[in-house]
Amino acid sequence: MKDLGAANFILGMEIKSDWEKRKLSLNQRKYVETILQRFNMEDSKLVKVPIPIGVKLSAEQCPKT
Repeated sequence: MKDLGAANFILGMEIKSDWEKRKLSLNQRKYVETILQRFNMEDSKLVKVPIPIGVKLSAEQCPKT
């Protein structure tokens, strides 16, 4: 076993971390694009998602227990 450093990409998710600001972001764009290509759906139309795009979640919204 050896330490390969911080993960940048795992299980189809891109991982970005800003340790100074204590922020972690996950991006599934590559995973979604791969799935759409696999099923020949690259030209599918966009639809609304349950949470509005661009919503910023804060630590205050996290469960305390």
